[in-house]
Amino acid sequence: MRHTAWINPPCPHLPLVIRHYDHTDVEALNHERGPLFYETALHYAQSLWREGFPAKSILLINRALSLPLKADEPILAKWPLPYQALVWIMQNRVEGQFIGNPRRHWQHLATRMVEPNKELRTWRAWACWYLAKTILPDVEFPADPKQIREEQVVEPTYDQIAQQLQRLSPANDLEVWQQTLKTIQAAIQPLAARIRRIGADELPMVQKLGHAIWFAYYPGIISDAQIRYMLSIWYQPGNMAHEMQARDVWYALVEAEERGAVGYISFEKLVLEPVLFINKLYLLPEVHGHGLGGLTLRWAEDRARDLRCKLVRLRVNKRNAPAIRAYLRHGFHFTEDVCSDIGSGFVMDDYVMEKAVW
Repeated sequence: MRHTAWINPPCPHLPLVIRHYDHTDVEALNHERGPLFYETALHYAQSLWREGFPAKSILLINRALSLPLKADEPILAKWPLPYQALVWIMQNRVEGQFIGNPRRHWQHLATRMVEPNKELRTWRAWACWYLAKTILPDVEFPADPKQIREEQVVEPTYDQIAQQLQRLSPANDLEVWQQTLKTIQAAIQPLAARIRRIGADELPMVQKLGHAIWFAYYPGIISDAQIRYMLSIWYQPGNMAHEMQARDVWYALVEAEERGAVGYISFEKLVLEPVLFINKLYLLPEVHGHGLGGLTLRWAEDRARDLRCKLVRLRVNKRNAPAIRAYLRHGFHFTEDVCSDIGSGFVMDDYVMEKAVW
Protein backbone atom coordinates (compact mmCIF):
# COMPACT_ATOMS: atom_id res chain seq x y z
CA MET A 1 0.00 0.00 0.00
CA ARG A 2 1.59 3.27 -1.05
CA HIS A 3 1.41 6.37 1.11
CA THR A 4 -1.05 8.95 -0.19
CA ALA A 5 -0.81 12.71 0.29
CA TRP A 6 -4.37 14.00 0.03
CA ILE A 7 -4.85 17.29 -1.81
CA ASN A 8 -8.59 17.90 -1.63
CA PRO A 9 -10.92 17.59 1.37
CA PRO A 10 -13.18 14.53 1.24
CA CYS A 11 -16.42 14.62 -0.71
CA PRO A 12 -19.13 14.16 1.93
CA HIS A 13 -21.29 12.12 -0.46
CA LEU A 14 -18.67 9.41 -1.08
CA PRO A 15 -17.20 6.85 1.34
CA LEU A 16 -14.20 8.00 3.34
CA VAL A 17 -10.91 6.36 2.32
CA ILE A 18 -7.73 5.87 4.31
CA ARG A 19 -5.61 4.59 1.45
CA HIS A 20 -5.00 5.02 -2.26
CA TYR A 21 -7.31 3.15 -4.65
CA ASP A 22 -6.47 2.30 -8.25
CA HIS A 23 -7.38 -0.07 -11.07
CA THR A 24 -6.11 -3.11 -9.16
CA ASP A 25 -8.94 -2.71 -6.65
CA VAL A 26 -11.46 -3.07 -9.48
CA GLU A 27 -9.55 -5.86 -11.22
CA ALA A 28 -9.47 -7.86 -7.96
CA LEU A 29 -13.25 -8.17 -8.19
CA ASN A 30 -12.93 -10.17 -11.43
CA HIS A 31 -16.37 -10.11 -13.07
CA GLU A 32 -18.39 -9.13 -10.00
CA ARG A 33 -20.64 -6.25 -11.02
CA GLY A 34 -22.96 -5.92 -8.08
CA PRO A 35 -22.97 -4.15 -4.71
CA LEU A 36 -19.28 -4.77 -4.02
CA PHE A 37 -18.29 -3.24 -7.37
CA TYR A 38 -20.56 -0.26 -6.67
CA GLU A 39 -18.98 0.40 -3.28
CA THR A 40 -15.47 -0.09 -4.63
CA ALA A 41 -16.12 2.34 -7.48
CA LEU A 42 -17.29 4.96 -4.97
CA HIS A 43 -14.18 4.44 -2.81
CA TYR A 44 -12.02 4.72 -5.93
CA ALA A 45 -13.85 7.92 -6.92
CA GLN A 46 -13.20 9.43 -3.49
CA SER A 47 -9.52 8.49 -3.70
CA LEU A 48 -9.16 10.14 -7.10
CA TRP A 49 -10.96 13.26 -5.94
CA ARG A 50 -8.80 13.59 -2.84
CA GLU A 51 -5.65 13.16 -4.94
CA GLY A 52 -6.69 16.05 -7.20
CA PHE A 53 -8.17 14.20 -10.21
CA PRO A 54 -11.82 15.36 -10.46
CA ALA A 55 -12.31 14.26 -14.07
CA LYS A 56 -11.17 10.72 -13.28
CA SER A 57 -13.32 10.73 -10.15
CA ILE A 58 -16.37 11.53 -12.27
CA LEU A 59 -15.54 8.60 -14.57
CA LEU A 60 -15.60 6.22 -11.60
CA ILE A 61 -18.92 7.61 -10.45
CA ASN A 62 -20.18 6.93 -13.97
CA ARG A 63 -19.07 3.33 -13.56
CA ALA A 64 -21.02 3.06 -10.32
CA LEU A 65 -24.09 4.39 -12.12
CA SER A 66 -23.71 1.74 -14.81
CA LEU A 67 -25.04 -0.94 -12.47
CA PRO A 68 -28.76 -1.84 -12.39
CA LEU A 69 -28.88 -2.24 -8.60
CA LYS A 70 -32.33 -2.72 -7.12
CA ALA A 71 -33.88 -0.35 -4.60
CA ASP A 72 -33.70 -2.90 -1.77
CA GLU A 73 -29.93 -3.39 -2.02
CA PRO A 74 -28.50 -2.49 1.43
CA ILE A 75 -25.59 -0.63 -0.17
CA LEU A 76 -28.00 1.98 -1.60
CA ALA A 77 -29.30 2.72 1.88
CA LYS A 78 -25.70 3.29 2.96
CA TRP A 79 -24.53 5.09 -0.17
CA PRO A 80 -27.38 6.40 -2.36
CA LEU A 81 -27.03 6.72 -6.12
CA PRO A 82 -24.23 9.30 -6.45
CA TYR A 83 -25.98 12.20 -8.18
CA GLN A 84 -25.27 14.43 -5.19
CA ALA A 85 -21.59 13.43 -5.25
CA LEU A 86 -21.35 14.54 -8.88
CA VAL A 87 -22.92 17.89 -8.03
CA TRP A 88 -20.58 18.39 -5.07
CA ILE A 89 -17.48 17.69 -7.17
CA MET A 90 -18.60 20.08 -9.91
CA GLN A 91 -19.47 22.78 -7.39
CA ASN A 92 -16.18 22.37 -5.52
CA ARG A 93 -13.92 22.07 -8.56
CA VAL A 94 -10.45 23.47 -7.93
CA GLU A 95 -8.70 25.79 -10.35
CA GLY A 96 -5.77 24.01 -11.95
CA GLN A 97 -7.23 20.51 -11.44
CA PHE A 98 -8.47 18.98 -14.69
CA ILE A 99 -12.20 18.38 -14.66
CA GLY A 100 -12.71 18.29 -18.42
CA ASN A 101 -16.13 19.35 -19.65
CA PRO A 102 -18.72 17.28 -17.75
CA ARG A 103 -21.54 18.76 -19.76
CA ARG A 104 -20.05 17.65 -23.07
CA HIS A 105 -18.91 14.36 -21.56
CA TRP A 106 -22.47 13.38 -20.63
CA GLN A 107 -23.86 14.63 -23.95
CA HIS A 108 -21.48 12.27 -25.74
CA LEU A 109 -22.08 9.43 -23.29
CA ALA A 110 -25.86 9.66 -23.58
CA THR A 111 -25.83 9.71 -27.38
CA ARG A 112 -23.21 6.98 -27.86
CA MET A 113 -24.14 4.46 -25.18
CA VAL A 114 -23.68 0.74 -25.77
CA GLU A 115 -24.86 -2.38 -23.96
CA PRO A 116 -25.18 -3.68 -21.30
CA ASN A 117 -28.09 -1.79 -19.73
CA LYS A 118 -27.95 0.69 -22.59
CA GLU A 119 -31.31 2.40 -22.09
CA LEU A 120 -30.98 2.86 -18.33
CA ARG A 121 -27.41 4.12 -18.64
CA THR A 122 -28.41 6.50 -21.43
CA TRP A 123 -31.02 8.21 -19.30
CA ARG A 124 -28.78 8.27 -16.25
CA ALA A 125 -26.23 10.05 -18.43
CA TRP A 126 -28.88 12.59 -19.49
CA ALA A 127 -29.77 13.03 -15.82
CA CYS A 128 -26.11 13.81 -15.05
CA TRP A 129 -25.96 16.12 -18.07
CA TYR A 130 -28.97 18.02 -16.73
CA LEU A 131 -27.21 18.52 -13.39
CA ALA A 132 -24.08 19.74 -15.15
CA LYS A 133 -25.87 22.20 -17.40
CA THR A 134 -27.74 23.57 -14.38
CA ILE A 135 -24.53 24.16 -12.43
CA LEU A 136 -21.82 24.93 -14.97
CA PRO A 137 -21.65 28.17 -16.99
CA ASP A 138 -22.09 27.84 -20.75
CA VAL A 139 -19.08 30.00 -21.51
CA GLU A 140 -16.65 27.70 -19.69
CA PHE A 141 -18.41 24.40 -20.30
CA PRO A 142 -20.16 24.49 -23.68
CA ALA A 143 -21.93 21.61 -25.35
CA ASP A 144 -20.70 20.05 -28.58
CA PRO A 145 -22.55 22.09 -31.23
CA LYS A 146 -20.94 20.13 -34.07
CA GLN A 147 -22.51 16.91 -32.82
CA ILE A 148 -25.82 18.66 -32.17
CA ARG A 149 -25.82 19.97 -35.73
CA GLU A 150 -24.58 16.89 -37.58
CA GLU A 151 -26.50 14.27 -35.59
CA GLN A 152 -29.60 16.42 -34.93
CA VAL A 153 -29.22 15.84 -31.19
CA VAL A 154 -32.13 17.28 -29.23
CA GLU A 155 -31.33 17.72 -25.56
CA PRO A 156 -34.14 16.26 -23.42
CA THR A 157 -36.29 18.28 -21.08
CA TYR A 158 -36.58 17.83 -17.34
CA ASP A 159 -39.93 16.08 -17.79
CA GLN A 160 -38.55 13.66 -20.37
CA ILE A 161 -35.63 12.69 -18.14
CA ALA A 162 -37.90 12.27 -15.13
CA GLN A 163 -40.31 10.09 -17.11
CA GLN A 164 -37.53 7.82 -18.36
CA LEU A 165 -35.89 7.47 -14.95
CA GLN A 166 -39.25 6.52 -13.50
CA ARG A 167 -39.82 3.96 -16.26
CA LEU A 168 -36.38 2.38 -16.38
CA SER A 169 -34.80 2.56 -12.94
CA PRO A 170 -34.85 -0.57 -10.76
CA ALA A 171 -33.75 1.67 -7.87
CA ASN A 172 -34.89 5.16 -6.85
CA ASP A 173 -33.13 7.29 -9.47
CA LEU A 174 -35.97 9.74 -9.86
CA GLU A 175 -36.26 10.49 -6.16
CA VAL A 176 -32.51 10.95 -5.66
CA TRP A 177 -32.09 12.99 -8.85
CA GLN A 178 -34.99 15.29 -8.03
CA GLN A 179 -33.75 15.81 -4.48
CA THR A 180 -30.31 16.66 -5.87
CA LEU A 181 -31.83 19.20 -8.23
CA LYS A 182 -33.67 20.85 -5.34
CA THR A 183 -30.34 21.56 -3.68
CA ILE A 184 -29.03 23.46 -6.69
CA GLN A 185 -32.11 25.09 -8.15
CA ALA A 186 -33.28 27.16 -5.19
CA ALA A 187 -31.59 30.24 -6.63
CA ILE A 188 -32.83 29.60 -10.17
CA GLN A 189 -36.53 30.34 -9.87
CA PRO A 190 -38.65 31.42 -12.86
CA LEU A 191 -39.05 35.19 -13.08
CA ALA A 192 -42.45 36.77 -13.40
CA ALA A 193 -42.36 38.73 -16.64
CA ARG A 194 -44.44 40.21 -19.43
CA ILE A 195 -43.73 40.93 -23.09
CA ARG A 196 -45.00 44.26 -24.39
CA ARG A 197 -45.06 45.57 -27.96
CA ILE A 198 -43.55 49.04 -28.14
CA GLY A 199 -43.61 52.04 -30.45
CA ALA A 200 -40.75 54.01 -31.94
CA ASP A 201 -40.49 56.25 -28.88
CA GLU A 202 -39.16 53.34 -26.78
CA LEU A 203 -36.52 52.14 -29.25
CA PRO A 204 -33.70 53.86 -27.31
CA MET A 205 -34.28 51.22 -24.60
CA VAL A 206 -33.73 48.47 -27.19
CA GLN A 207 -30.52 50.22 -28.23
CA LYS A 208 -29.34 50.41 -24.61
CA LEU A 209 -30.11 46.76 -23.95
CA GLY A 210 -28.51 45.72 -27.24
CA HIS A 211 -25.21 47.34 -26.35
CA ALA A 212 -25.20 45.83 -22.85
CA ILE A 213 -26.09 42.33 -24.04
CA TRP A 214 -23.84 42.17 -27.09
CA PHE A 215 -20.69 43.31 -25.28
CA ALA A 216 -21.40 40.87 -22.45
CA TYR A 217 -22.26 37.91 -24.66
CA TYR A 218 -20.66 38.01 -28.10
CA PRO A 219 -16.90 38.38 -27.42
CA GLY A 220 -15.41 35.03 -28.41
CA ILE A 221 -18.20 34.41 -30.91
CA ILE A 222 -17.55 37.39 -33.19
CA SER A 223 -14.85 40.04 -33.04
CA ASP A 224 -15.15 43.25 -31.07
CA ALA A 225 -14.93 45.19 -34.34
CA GLN A 226 -17.87 43.25 -35.81
CA ILE A 227 -19.91 43.76 -32.63
CA ARG A 228 -19.43 47.52 -32.92
CA TYR A 229 -20.19 47.51 -36.63
CA MET A 230 -23.43 45.53 -36.29
CA LEU A 231 -24.63 47.62 -33.37
CA SER A 232 -23.94 50.80 -35.30
CA ILE A 233 -26.13 49.64 -38.19
CA TRP A 234 -28.95 47.66 -36.62
CA TYR A 235 -29.41 49.40 -33.30
CA GLN A 236 -29.79 53.02 -34.27
CA PRO A 237 -33.29 54.11 -33.19
CA GLY A 238 -33.81 55.82 -36.55
CA ASN A 239 -32.99 52.65 -38.47
CA MET A 240 -35.22 50.53 -36.24
CA ALA A 241 -38.07 53.02 -36.61
CA HIS A 242 -37.67 52.84 -40.41
CA GLU A 243 -38.01 49.02 -40.20
CA MET A 244 -41.23 49.45 -38.26
CA GLN A 245 -42.66 51.81 -40.85
CA ALA A 246 -41.36 50.24 -44.07
CA ARG A 247 -41.71 46.51 -43.25
CA ASP A 248 -44.14 46.49 -40.33
CA VAL A 249 -41.47 45.09 -38.02
CA TRP A 250 -42.66 44.52 -34.46
CA TYR A 251 -40.48 45.41 -31.48
CA ALA A 252 -41.31 44.24 -27.96
CA LEU A 253 -39.63 44.50 -24.57
CA VAL A 254 -39.29 41.63 -22.12
CA GLU A 255 -39.98 43.14 -18.69
CA ALA A 256 -39.28 41.19 -15.49
CA GLU A 257 -41.03 41.93 -12.23
CA GLU A 258 -39.06 44.42 -10.11
CA ARG A 259 -36.31 44.57 -12.75
CA GLY A 260 -37.88 46.37 -15.68
CA ALA A 261 -36.72 45.71 -19.23
CA VAL A 262 -34.30 42.78 -19.40
CA GLY A 263 -34.51 41.89 -23.09
CA TYR A 264 -36.26 42.40 -26.40
CA ILE A 265 -37.52 40.70 -29.53
CA SER A 266 -38.26 41.93 -33.04
CA PHE A 267 -39.92 40.10 -35.90
CA GLU A 268 -41.85 40.60 -39.14
CA LYS A 269 -44.23 38.68 -41.35
CA LEU A 270 -42.51 37.90 -44.64
CA VAL A 271 -44.25 39.20 -47.74
CA LEU A 272 -43.95 36.15 -49.98
CA GLU A 273 -44.25 33.34 -47.40
CA PRO A 274 -46.54 32.59 -44.44
CA VAL A 275 -43.53 32.98 -42.15
CA LEU A 276 -42.87 35.05 -39.06
CA PHE A 277 -39.16 35.85 -39.12
CA ILE A 278 -37.45 36.69 -35.82
CA ASN A 279 -34.79 39.33 -36.42
CA LYS A 280 -33.66 39.84 -32.82
CA LEU A 281 -34.17 37.98 -29.54
CA TYR A 282 -31.82 38.83 -26.69
CA LEU A 283 -31.87 38.76 -22.89
CA LEU A 284 -29.43 40.15 -20.34
CA PRO A 285 -27.02 37.39 -19.20
CA GLU A 286 -28.10 37.73 -15.56
CA VAL A 287 -31.63 36.53 -16.37
CA HIS A 288 -30.57 33.50 -18.41
CA GLY A 289 -31.89 30.27 -16.93
CA HIS A 290 -35.09 31.79 -15.56
CA GLY A 291 -37.44 30.69 -18.36
CA LEU A 292 -37.68 34.04 -20.12
CA GLY A 293 -36.31 32.77 -23.43
CA GLY A 294 -39.02 30.13 -23.66
CA LEU A 295 -41.66 32.63 -22.59
CA THR A 296 -40.58 35.01 -25.36
CA LEU A 297 -40.54 32.30 -28.01
CA ARG A 298 -44.03 31.15 -27.04
CA TRP A 299 -45.26 34.75 -27.24
CA ALA A 300 -43.78 35.07 -30.74
CA GLU A 301 -45.41 31.80 -31.79
CA ASP A 302 -48.78 33.09 -30.59
CA ARG A 303 -48.28 36.26 -32.64
CA ALA A 304 -47.39 34.08 -35.65
CA ARG A 305 -50.74 32.32 -35.36
CA ASP A 306 -52.52 35.67 -34.98
CA LEU A 307 -50.87 36.76 -38.24
CA ARG A 308 -51.79 33.45 -39.91
CA CYS A 309 -48.18 32.36 -40.32
CA LYS A 310 -47.41 28.66 -40.58
CA LEU A 311 -43.75 28.86 -39.59
CA VAL A 312 -41.47 30.78 -37.25
CA ARG A 313 -37.98 31.19 -38.70
CA LEU A 314 -34.73 32.71 -37.46
CA ARG A 315 -31.00 32.83 -38.00
CA VAL A 316 -28.46 31.99 -35.31
CA ASN A 317 -24.67 32.30 -35.36
CA LYS A 318 -23.07 28.88 -35.81
CA ARG A 319 -20.87 29.47 -32.76
CA ASN A 320 -23.73 30.51 -30.50
CA ALA A 321 -24.11 27.09 -28.88
CA PRO A 322 -26.37 28.11 -25.96
CA ALA A 323 -28.90 29.74 -28.28
CA ILE A 324 -28.84 26.79 -30.67
CA ARG A 325 -29.56 24.38 -27.84
CA ALA A 326 -32.40 26.57 -26.59
CA TYR A 327 -34.02 26.68 -30.03
CA LEU A 328 -33.70 22.91 -30.44
CA ARG A 329 -35.32 22.36 -27.06
CA HIS A 330 -38.24 24.54 -28.13
CA GLY A 331 -38.88 22.53 -31.28
CA PHE A 332 -36.88 24.38 -33.93
CA HIS A 333 -34.87 22.44 -36.48
CA PHE A 334 -32.07 23.29 -38.92
CA THR A 335 -33.03 24.04 -42.50
CA GLU A 336 -29.90 25.49 -44.11
CA ASP A 337 -26.51 27.15 -43.63
CA VAL A 338 -26.22 30.78 -44.73
CA CYS A 339 -23.15 33.00 -44.88
CA SER A 340 -24.00 36.62 -45.71
CA ASP A 341 -21.71 39.53 -46.50
CA ILE A 342 -22.81 42.45 -44.29
CA GLY A 343 -20.19 44.94 -45.45
CA SER A 344 -16.87 46.31 -44.18
CA GLY A 345 -15.30 42.87 -44.51
CA PHE A 346 -17.70 41.18 -42.09
CA VAL A 347 -19.98 38.21 -42.61
CA MET A 348 -22.82 36.53 -40.75
CA ASP A 349 -22.15 32.78 -40.70
CA ASP A 350 -25.46 31.36 -39.51
CA TYR A 351 -27.77 28.41 -39.33
CA VAL A 352 -31.36 28.98 -40.42
CA MET A 353 -33.82 27.29 -38.05
CA GLU A 354 -37.59 27.11 -38.11
CA LYS A 355 -40.61 25.66 -36.34
CA ALA A 356 -44.11 24.88 -37.58
CA VAL A 357 -46.81 26.62 -35.54
CA TRP A 358 -49.96 25.96 -37.57
